[in-house]
Amino acid sequence: MPVSARMKRTPNCVGICIEEAKKGFKGRVYNCFSKEPQSFNDINEMFYIVEGVMDALNFPAVKTKNRTFKKTSVDFEVKPLDVENKVLEAEELIPADVKDGYVLMVTSRDNVTWQGMIYDKKKDVEFTFNSEVELIRLLK
Repeated sequence: MPVSARMKRTPNCVGICIEEAKKGFKGRVYNCFSKEPQSFNDINEMFYIVEGVMDALNFPAVKTKNRTFKKTSVDFEVKPLDVENKVLEAEELIPADVKDGYVLMVTSRDNVTWQGMIYDKKKDVEFTFNSEVELIRLLK
């Protein structure tokens, strides 16, 4: 899988395997610090998982904190990571048998949104995105 050299050097890359994208997103997220994926049943859970990886690494750093006026509860729990022991490389984040797979690299978290690059295994091309909305469009 020809991911860019930049993705190979960055520890916060995650592999996203989409199993369903028509009635909502379902799939699995792989990261470099665990051989076991974490499943998600909607796009919000996927964002929680990826955010959990970035928060565990503290990379990229959050530059703006969300302000809210009401309390929210999250029933979804992100698995803890051992960020000292890297077990997968960027090329291994998408299993060989997966056809709709992506390698996601968030380069910054500015203005309460994500910016970064995503590699599409099916099309064998990298795209850049400047918000979560653009990322969702690329995943469909």
